[in-house]
Amino acid sequence: MFINDLHDILVDDDLASFGDSLINFVYSIALSVVGGRFRGGRVKNRVLAEALCRCGLRGLLEGRVDVHVKGDAAEALIAYAWLSGRVSLNELVDILVGNISADSIGNFDCEVKAFSALLKHVLVRIFEG
Repeated sequence: MFINDLHDILVDDDLASFGDSLINFVYSIALSVVGGRFRGGRVKNRVLAEALCRCGLRGLLEGRVDVHVKGDAAEALIAYAWLSGRVSLNELVDILVGNISADSIGNFDCEVKAFSALLKHVLVRIFEG
């Protein structure tokens, strides 16, 4: 994997579209596990955008980009990692469950921390393979 390949993944609209559904599904499972009851959730682009920046990936996106573009990039990366078999659904859920608590649901900083951990794990797995 090269940096140019990573850039191509981050800006892939199809991966981002699939990743949006995937990450909301993963997040909903994590919320259900942590909260002890079935629950659906949506991850805000603002959370994903900040997590992407904290992982040092912002520099791979060209020019001025808004929160939506950065959120899409995070979703594309997660989708790529799952679709390519670098991470499993259970891994993604476990990382979120390990980084959120019932008290932290909806807390911006806690969610950014959880998704930063998820993105870092995904990056490691992508570059291992």
